[in-house]
Amino acid sequence: MAGLRLLIADSSPVYKKMFGRAAAELDKNAAVTCVDNGYEALDNLKRRGYDIVVIDIEVSGLGAELLEPFMQEAAKALVLVTARPSSVSGKLCAEAMAKGAFDYMIKPVYNSYDENFDLVKRRMSDVFKVAYEERGKKGFQPGAEPEKNAFKPKIVLIAVSTGGPSALKSILTRLRGDFSVPILVVQHIAPQFTEHLARHLNHKSSLKVKVAENKETVTAGTVYIAPGGTHMKLNAENKITLDGSPPVNGLRPAADALFESVAESFTESGVLAVILTGMGNDGQKGLVALKEKQDCYCLAQSKKTCVVYSMPYAALESGLADKILDLDKIPAEMERLTR
Repeated sequence: MAGLRLLIADSSPVYKKMFGRAAAELDKNAAVTCVDNGYEALDNLKRRGYDIVVIDIEVSGLGAELLEPFMQEAAKALVLVTARPSSVSGKLCAEAMAKGAFDYMIKPVYNSYDENFDLVKRRMSDVFKVAYEERGKKGFQPGAEPEKNAFKPKIVLIAVSTGGPSALKSILTRLRGDFSVPILVVQHIAPQFTEHLARHLNHKSSLKVKVAENKETVTAGTVYIAPGGTHMKLNAENKITLDGSPPVNGLRPAADALFESVAESFTESGVLAVILTGMGNDGQKGLVALKEKQDCYCLAQSKKTCVVYSMPYAALESGLADKILDLDKIPAEMERLTR
């Protein structure tokens, strides 16, 4: 099971470290995001679902005017409000509770770091227990499924390795020819086989499938496959750039290279990442960047339909996969989201 997702908003490095360490000790698979102010916290909530939110009620930028929209965005999470001992913070905590916060705690201020940490960990343990209970009631599904109108990707990124040609054929032959966004694929494959793969998929699919070319602009309804032995990236003008820079984790092309370029450069709203069968963890690091900098939603292939489950599992284990689907269900979900 994927770990719980936590957002920690606190301007104090000491308390951020305490809450993050407590989360890691309580759940080794917990995915923790730390921010310094209320604006960053709200932005993260808009782009990604969390199980638990820990926020200092007096963190910079939160304020009364931001509290209500913050609580609305955090409605599906357990919000633990923290505060220094003071009458002002007590009033703000009460207001947060009235708006839907799960609970609050006064930050420990003992002279001993260990004593402070033990108190934080005990309090976090209580919150984790409730979060696990909530998952059990709903049936586990990582993240919150986006409503159709809430998330509409403008580009699809696919990462795949061992077992990839068959998986790509299964997906691309089920997509309509008028698929409304471009699809960029990183398949780990020897250079001499890329062109053959693209021709085969182009013949079988209603979509146009081709090997990516340097400086070409990506268009809807076209599938671009990274040439073997070359990194494929995307620039701010939605043009593909190919380069022979060093392998990433021994791979070239690497999904991480593509994902990170899109995280940095994509100027439209909405990135759908699809992690399919494959060895290793390519795509995991790039997903972190996409989740931090873009409105990104991630589909991962189910274990039972993978030839090798390592790549999807890496996304799931790190809390980055939003939905797990059997291979034959992925095309319909791609259509649903893009339409």
